[in-house]
Amino acid sequence: MKLKIIDILLILFGLLLIYQIIRKIFGGSWSSEVIMIALLIFNLGLTWKISLNFEKHILWHKFKDNK
Repeated sequence: MKLKIIDILLILFGLLLIYQIIRKIFGGSWSSEVIMIALLIFNLGLTWKISLNFEKHILWHKFKDNK
């Protein structure tokens, strides 16, 4: 359940970033610096989520090999 909430939050944040980037291209939106910081935070969130999934995958292999 916890990972699904994280997935939803990352998707919503990504959609907000895409919207703001499109608005920036056509003039008017967040400043460029704020968009860059938001992209870095989004990247950090994705990296964190991937690492959580990777740890679960490694644990799955450990339990599979022990059987």
